[in-house]
Amino acid sequence: MYGPPPDPRQVLVPVDPSTHPGAFAVCFVAAAGLWALAALRRQPEALRAWWFVLGWVVALTAPLAGVLTRYVYGSFPTIDKAGSLLFYLEGVHYTVTLHPVAAIHDPAARLIGVHVGHLWITALFDLLLEPFAAFNAQGILYPALGWWGAALFARSLRGRWDVALLVGFPFGMGLHVFRDLNWYTIEKAAVGFLALFAWGVFRAWRDGGRWRFIAAGLYVGMAFVNWYLALVGAAGTAMALGVAWVGTSWRDPRLRNLLIACLACSVAVMPLVAMQLALLSGPGTLGDPERFLTERAIPDSFTLVPPMWNRLELTRALNGPVLALAALGVVWGGGTARALAAVAAGLFTLALGPQVLPEVPNPVYMALHAAIPGFWRVAKPEVFFEGTWLCLIGVAALGLPDRWLRRSALWGVPVFAAGWLLIVRTHPVFPPFAEPVPVELAPDWQQRVGMQPP
Repeated sequence: MYGPPPDPRQVLVPVDPSTHPGAFAVCFVAAAGLWALAALRRQPEALRAWWFVLGWVVALTAPLAGVLTRYVYGSFPTIDKAGSLLFYLEGVHYTVTLHPVAAIHDPAARLIGVHVGHLWITALFDLLLEPFAAFNAQGILYPALGWWGAALFARSLRGRWDVALLVGFPFGMGLHVFRDLNWYTIEKAAVGFLALFAWGVFRAWRDGGRWRFIAAGLYVGMAFVNWYLALVGAAGTAMALGVAWVGTSWRDPRLRNLLIACLACSVAVMPLVAMQLALLSGPGTLGDPERFLTERAIPDSFTLVPPMWNRLELTRALNGPVLALAALGVVWGGGTARALAAVAAGLFTLALGPQVLPEVPNPVYMALHAAIPGFWRVAKPEVFFEGTWLCLIGVAALGLPDRWLRRSALWGVPVFAAGWLLIVRTHPVFPPFAEPVPVELAPDWQQRVGMQPP
């Protein structure tokens, strides 16, 4: 089974061009308007890229933008999505952010943790939309942010926007993102923050100066939205520092830039770390380490037998042409490509979770599990593969030879989009539309998530 069983209260709505032609028309007209904005040359290239990406996301996810306030995007209610909506309405983000001492004794705050930034983003959309529609809007924002962030990262590596926009497509538009939008809490789809952080770290390494501190700001923002992505970012940056330390001289200013950026990230995130540890050690702490290891971490890992990314087939969760370009990048892309490949391999060892194979322990993962306070709460080691995939996208950007680029690589975007419609949009995990049925917290919700004994 790809996800949780459907709730008996769920009412799915058939939404297609024959039932909602107006909603599809709204999406395609909006997409055309966004592409027209992207064509205007008197604006920063990064902003033009954003309009281009957003237009494609609005078109490919049609009719979402046209029914934003009518239906829930994805299965509903699920325990994750209904709980997130209800905790948002109760104001848990206010409690964690503005009343941290009280949050230590708040069951909802202890369950969610310090990463409530996605609820503040929801509150921003909630200024104009109903609460459920504010979550829906992030179903457009996060795929676009993932694609655009990956493109920024690839652009900083390769220097060409056409190549960057092409190889960045599968990061934001991947099957894994839409599986999370279907069933789980909204911040799990916010992988674009990881791409933005990687972009900031690379700019810090290459350019130094203010970028060392911009990277720290991006790291804190990412941690506030999704603590899991902060773990991926920390692990990936530590590995990048190790690769740079081995491969370059201390006299190389880029190594010092990266070290300063790492220190700035560490210092800047300390208040969030302290708050997260306080929430983990408060009364009624969620779960216990052994249960998290066996019941959560092992099932939610990247598996080699069979080869699947958290129960998703690799042939549909990854992009074959980008993987092929990444293989070329390892050979032709130079030292930067090989360094990124090394970081990708390191993160992949963590994505395997507690076991390399069934009954075969993963010594790297288990060492971190034993050494790092709070690491036992990692319920989804497969998230580290987001970092692997992002690094491979960077390698792919470096692997596309210039002699193959006699015309713009943007012709490949419609090709990727057509493949996406066949491979991703037809997959069983792709979000349907559901009626926004009323929900309320179950009286035994703390027992159901392991915060209290049954």
